[in-house]
Amino acid sequence: MRKLPVYFVIDVSESMIGDTMRQLDEGLAKLSDTLKTIPEALETAQVSIIAFAGKAKVITPMVEVANLYPPRLPIGGGTSLGAALDLLMDRIDRDVRPTTPDRKGDWKPIVFLLTDGTPTDNPAPAIAKWKEKYGRKASLVSIAVGGRADLKGLRDISDKTMILNDISENAFTNLITWVTQSITIQSQSVGIGASDDGVNLSKNLPGELAEDDGRSDGLPDDRWAVVVGKCETNELPFLLKYEKSTQQHGAYEFRAAQGVSNQYFDLCADGGAMQEMNVQNLLGGSSCPHCPNEITMAHCGKCGGIHCLNVRTKQAVCPWCGGAGTYGASAPGEGFNVNRGLG
Repeated sequence: MRKLPVYFVIDVSESMIGDTMRQLDEGLAKLSDTLKTIPEALETAQVSIIAFAGKAKVITPMVEVANLYPPRLPIGGGTSLGAALDLLMDRIDRDVRPTTPDRKGDWKPIVFLLTDGTPTDNPAPAIAKWKEKYGRKASLVSIAVGGRADLKGLRDISDKTMILNDISENAFTNLITWVTQSITIQSQSVGIGASDDGVNLSKNLPGELAEDDGRSDGLPDDRWAVVVGKCETNELPFLLKYEKSTQQHGAYEFRAAQGVSNQYFDLCADGGAMQEMNVQNLLGGSSCPHCPNEITMAHCGKCGGIHCLNVRTKQAVCPWCGGAGTYGASAPGEGFNVNRGLG
């Protein structure tokens, strides 16, 4: 039987931590549960999930809906759109059964590409390859989160470009509901033998989602600043997410802290951080998400790494380089620089 392959290519860069990632995890679980109640989706649809940050990785290989169990999305540093497209094209070659003189192949795949930033790699070669060899073989729907993605670049590869207002409450939950409805409609369409020249998307758009008007090029991806630290107790990484302040020029206000595993580095781009910023421009903070230490912005004078610290002892062994030392507060106006992640 001809199958309808569906790919989710999801940006899991550092700027997605916090409520955004929680909603996506919950949304994918709801998508799995809902599709299993749709006879046409059970019969025809197959789903694969690809995550990308500085690198791209298949999180869920292509499976039939009945066997789809939503993964917990990882986090990484960077937004390597080129790497994501390269991996997607490789998976299409592996997963999608082509038409031959003897048989009809699978239906035209649908790709939902979700990203909230501009590429940190050079996606031009992958984009050229997609347009030359894959643009007619798959329908690609791009979803720019907050309008800060490279809209001009997304239009170049997409059959449809959408913009999600991520400020709205439950924005990502409602987005996944719309995606689920679109997969259902396409499954029903191919189930009755309709042409697979295009993609049928749900016209029931949530208030947070709008079709791209084709005019804006997007906004600079400077909304978030993410600092990567390590727990001094167990040496696991954590992420501190700050949002650009609307009240104080040049400042960023604390929004979320999230502990991650060392797998975080598997999806980080090679080549270090995007830039340095002074800690005085970071307003607020959090205790360590891994242990009881109250401070998460201790700065190792030997390697420059950020880690948590027991405020009572003020002594620590840096989990980055192993250097031991006693820590004190920086003088007013003399804050140290920290590396800002690639986002």
